[in-house]
Amino acid sequence: MVKNVGLELNIDGLPSLARFKKVGSRMAISMEQPVLLSINLCNLKFFNEIYGPALGDDLINYMVRYFCFDNDNCELGTRSYVDHLLLLCEGHGESRLKLSDQYELFLNRFLDNVNQKYPRARIHLDCGMYIIQPGDDFLAAQDNARYARRSIHNSFTNTIAFYEKNLREDSLAKASVIPNFERALENGDIMVLLQPKCSAKTGKIIGAEALSRFRDEEGNVISPELYVPILENASVVSQLDFEVLCQVIDFQRRWLNEGKKIVPVSVNLSRIDFLETGYIEMVDNFITASGVPKEMIEFELTETAVVENLNEIVEELNFLRDKGYRIAMDDFGSGFNSLYVLGKIPANVIKFDRGFVLHSIQNQVGMTILSNLVDTFKEINFEVLCEGVETEEEKEKIVSCGCDIIQGYLYDRPLEIEEFEKKYM
Repeated sequence: MVKNVGLELNIDGLPSLARFKKVGSRMAISMEQPVLLSINLCNLKFFNEIYGPALGDDLINYMVRYFCFDNDNCELGTRSYVDHLLLLCEGHGESRLKLSDQYELFLNRFLDNVNQKYPRARIHLDCGMYIIQPGDDFLAAQDNARYARRSIHNSFTNTIAFYEKNLREDSLAKASVIPNFERALENGDIMVLLQPKCSAKTGKIIGAEALSRFRDEEGNVISPELYVPILENASVVSQLDFEVLCQVIDFQRRWLNEGKKIVPVSVNLSRIDFLETGYIEMVDNFITASGVPKEMIEFELTETAVVENLNEIVEELNFLRDKGYRIAMDDFGSGFNSLYVLGKIPANVIKFDRGFVLHSIQNQVGMTILSNLVDTFKEINFEVLCEGVETEEEKEKIVSCGCDIIQGYLYDRPLEIEEFEKKYM
């Protein structure tokens, strides 16, 4: 339980972040085993969309009470953001494994309580832990707990992570993403690769997905899993998305001029694209002026891109659909709210996440579920694509479930434009 240490308290009964830093650094010195926890409540915006801000405030109040005041080991706590807690707890000399097991039970009990009461918005927690060592700077220790939490952000399979030294190095690598991106954009060094999409029945190419890449100062290709979230958080991902679209339109227009038969190419759209005033209309005007048929462009987005501003994004998607573009919902099965979102957005294609597909084809029960999902989507005129297919065995099982389109290394890896032209045009 948070101790009364004579602090000025915020409305939630916790000290401010500044007071937490000042008093916590003194308290940690006298504790047997001071442990810092960084806890983030995921999906709050979607929760507010479903249940309303008033119940969202109730949820935050319950989170504060549960982790700070009903937690016997909590010496001090603060709410650094709306949905983020920092806790200073007594570890009593326990091992990392024992502490991890102890808090995993504690977190899961909170999640069970919330998700039973509010089943339509599945809440998830990320928790980073760091055991403060003698001589540690208290601010650096807080950063270590945050590094640990961010390493499993939106993982859904991991709830708790302890700090490791490589996490700080990863954080520094992330800090270099924006300068590397700006340099690549300015110098025309954003690469666009194409990964074929093939018919599940014939194996023939029926489309492609455009994927971006750029390099760091040493010439190493940076993983999109690293740079995409960073560019989104910095609100500059629209520059990347438009650069990819420009390159796609350029080579499609060239193919048309050369008399080649072109295939639809999908490009990714971020949540930021929809929230930037006039961006979607600008994209439509650009494609219209190019002369490339609009049915040759497919826009892909994930459910996580949609849920936070659902109504505004659906309005923009309807605009694109009415203009003749195709819409694909990516990563189906990777989150908790897919069916709710699918009932709202005007999609043509459902892309099943590789992890979801692999899990489903492990046994007959999973195969039956997958097959029934595919049948349901096809009945309401969705095309179904399974991504990440790598083996013939996976393909055979997926085809038996009725999947229309396959994308993955079984057919081909992402290719540079010239190589794609030689193989498929």
